[in-house]
Amino acid sequence: MKYKILIFPLFYLSYINGYDLSEYEAKYKFESNEISITGIREFKKNQDGYEIRFNASNLIASLFFSSKFSINNDEVNSKTYDVKIRPKFLKKNQSVIFNQQKGFVESNGHTSWRFEFDNTGLLLDPLNVQIMIRTLIKKGLNSFELDIIDMEKGGSKTYSYAVRKDETCIVDGTEYNCTILERYRENNNRVVKYYLAKELDYMFVKIIDISPDKINRLELKEILSFG
Repeated sequence: MKYKILIFPLFYLSYINGYDLSEYEAKYKFESNEISITGIREFKKNQDGYEIRFNASNLIASLFFSSKFSINNDEVNSKTYDVKIRPKFLKKNQSVIFNQQKGFVESNGHTSWRFEFDNTGLLLDPLNVQIMIRTLIKKGLNSFELDIIDMEKGGSKTYSYAVRKDETCIVDGTEYNCTILERYRENNNRVVKYYLAKELDYMFVKIIDISPDKINRLELKEILSFG
């Protein structure tokens, strides 16, 4: 079964299947070749819909990611996606607006582009895309495909997802049964591994993004509130 969904790459959420999503607040650590930084990720429901955000800062860097969206009939309808990065070695602001009525996505800031789309499909961003991943895993799918939007140029690329195995994950001294999911693409050496904890409704406890020249990691360190 193939799912055609337009998205953007790395970050997360709670769950969806005929009932409300559980709100949460959790501490995550992000590590790359350039920085190591710990911040707070939150998922909140409000009268306008939902928001997921990740906010982290230290002496040399600050990272901010925010996704606002609605959910209807198990489908995510993206509204805005904002990125603000302030390390000394990189400065990046990018704001993406989803115009569902007129059928286009527009990016301003670090890169500017406009991408028209068939609004019968879903358009997801790096944070809310993981609702779809979790939903498909909860439904028992072991493999599927998603179309990911190119944040630099607009347009999209098709990525394949496959469940590889189950493994025990330890977070803050607690053991969880994790499903290991891989994202990959033909003729490309980049592989992203997702660790989804069954006891936490397949919440992402670890994401490892592996490329030939770098490795990025996002890892759950502590659950501050859930549900």
